[in-house]
Amino acid sequence: MTTLRRQSRFRDRRKSLSFLATGLVSALALTACGGGSGSGSTSSSGNADTLVVDTSFVMTSFDPDRALTPTLSIATRGIYDTLLTTTPGDSSPQPSIAKSFDASKDAKTYTFHLRDGVKFADGTKLTSADVVFSFQRLANLQLGGSYLMDGLTVSAPDPQTVVLTSKDPKPAIPAMVSTPAFVILNSAEVKAGGGTDGTDAPKADKADTWFNSHSAGSGPYVLSSYKADDSITLVRNDNYWGTKPKFARVVIRNMTAATQLLNVQRGTNEVALDLSATQSKPLASNKAVTVLTDPSSAVFRLQLNMDPSASSVSSNADFQAAVRDGINYDAMVQLAGDGAIQAPGLIPSTVPGALPASDAVKQDLTKAKQELSASGISSPSVTLSYPTGINVNGLDFATLAARVQADLGAMGIKVKLQGLQVANYLSQWGKGKMEMTVTYNLPDYLDPAYYSSFVPGASSDAVRAGWSKVDAQNQKIVDLGNQINSTVDDAQRAQLAQELQRDLNASSPYVPLMQTAQTVVSSATLSGVKLDPLWTLDVAAIGSK
Repeated sequence: MTTLRRQSRFRDRRKSLSFLATGLVSALALTACGGGSGSGSTSSSGNADTLVVDTSFVMTSFDPDRALTPTLSIATRGIYDTLLTTTPGDSSPQPSIAKSFDASKDAKTYTFHLRDGVKFADGTKLTSADVVFSFQRLANLQLGGSYLMDGLTVSAPDPQTVVLTSKDPKPAIPAMVSTPAFVILNSAEVKAGGGTDGTDAPKADKADTWFNSHSAGSGPYVLSSYKADDSITLVRNDNYWGTKPKFARVVIRNMTAATQLLNVQRGTNEVALDLSATQSKPLASNKAVTVLTDPSSAVFRLQLNMDPSASSVSSNADFQAAVRDGINYDAMVQLAGDGAIQAPGLIPSTVPGALPASDAVKQDLTKAKQELSASGISSPSVTLSYPTGINVNGLDFATLAARVQADLGAMGIKVKLQGLQVANYLSQWGKGKMEMTVTYNLPDYLDPAYYSSFVPGASSDAVRAGWSKVDAQNQKIVDLGNQINSTVDDAQRAQLAQELQRDLNASSPYVPLMQTAQTVVSSATLSGVKLDPLWTLDVAAIGSK
C-alpha cells in the first residue's frame, strides 16, 4: 500500500439544521424499540456465503448525498469508495481510491493521485471526472453533508488527479474526504438516473428514487434489493478493484433489539448492532457469540443559553459555574450503563484531542452553592428541554433530564422539565432560544477541527447555545478555535483542542456529562467485526475464523 504523504486536516463548519439533526435522528436507529416489517423473529438461513446484519432502521433515502444515517452508512460502506479511508481505532486517513496525496504548506490546496485500474460495478473506469461530479453534486444539492464543501472547489487537471482548493486553510480535508459524505459516484450512471451536479441540483436532480434500485459505486458490493423498513441485500461486485470480500451476499435486516438478541444466539454468520451493554452482558458466557463493547463517539452534554435575551438565569456566568459543579457525574455514568465513562470534555476518546480522565470536572456541592449565591439570583428557576421518543445506546433523554433536575434541585434550583418530540425539539433548538437542554453530539469527521463550531460566534453549535457575542472574556477561546482550524501539524492541533476544552470547562455554556458505550454482538465464527465511528460497520472486512 502506497504511503500517504499526509500533511493535515479541516476547519469551517457551517452546517444546516437538517444535518445538525443527524445525531438525534440517528438515535432512532439505536433505540431498543425499533423495527418495521422485519421485526419478527427470523434466524439466519445458515448459508455460509451470506452475512446477516440486524439493526433498527432509519432510512429516508438511499441516495448517499441526501441522507446520513447509521443504517445507510453500512450499505454505503459496502457499495461506494472514498478518496481516503479510515479504520476502527485509527483516525488517520489511509489510501483508498487515492493512492497518495500532497498538501500545500498553507493547507489550502490538496492534490490527490488516483489509483490505477479502479472500475465501477458496471465495468467502466473511475476517473477524476467522477470525483469532480460527486463532490460538486454534494455541494450543490444543499443537503446533508453539503456544508462540508463550503469554501471548497474541486478540479481535475488530468484523469488521474483531483485537486481540492480551499479559500481558507483547511488542514482537516483528508479526514473529511474519508467520510460517507464524500463517496465517489459513477457520474454517467447517476446522470442517466436523473442526477446532476449543476447549481440547480436542489430542483433539477431527480435521482433520489433511482438510488433505491441501482448501484453507482466501485465498492466491494452492489445493491441487489432494498425493501423500505424491511431489508437491504448486497451482492459481491465482480469488478471490485480491491480484496474480494469473504461473503458473497450481505443482508441487512430491520429488527427490534429483542429480536436481534434472539437471532444472534441461534443464527450463523449473524451480527446484532443495537443491543445495549446491559442487554448483552448475559451473553458473555455464551461461546456461540462474541460480545464487543467499545466507547461510542456520542458525548452527552448539558447546554445552557448564553443569550441574556433568551434567559437572564442561564446566561449568568456564576449560575453556569454552579450548574457545572453541582452535577453528580458518577450518577450520570451509572445511568448510561456498562462501558460508559465521564466525558472530560466535548471531544470523545475516538477523536484526536480528547482530554484525559484527570481533566474531568468533579461534583463539589459546597463550591456550587457558593457560586449560586454569587450569581445574585434569588429562587432560580429554569426550563430544561429534551427530545422524547428516542434513546442512544440504551440511554433515555427523559431519565437524564430527571437526574439533572434532582441534582440541581438539591442546590435550590427549580427545574421545569419540557419533553418535546424530535421535530419540535430540533426546530426550537435551532433557533437558539432554549434556556437549558440535555443533548448529545456525534462527530461528522474524526478531527479536532470539527469542534471549532462550539466557540463563540461560530455559525452552528454556538448558535444553538446563543453564544454569538465575542468579547474580551472569550476572545482566547475564539483564537484557539481559529488556530485549530489553521494548524497543519496533527499533534499540535490535538494539543490546541485540549487547551480549548479546558477553557470551555472553566467557562462556557457546555457541561460535558458522559460518553456512552456501544456494543456489537456477533457469531463466534466471524472475524473482523468492529464498530466504526464513521461507517457503523464495514461488512467487507468481516470474515470467518
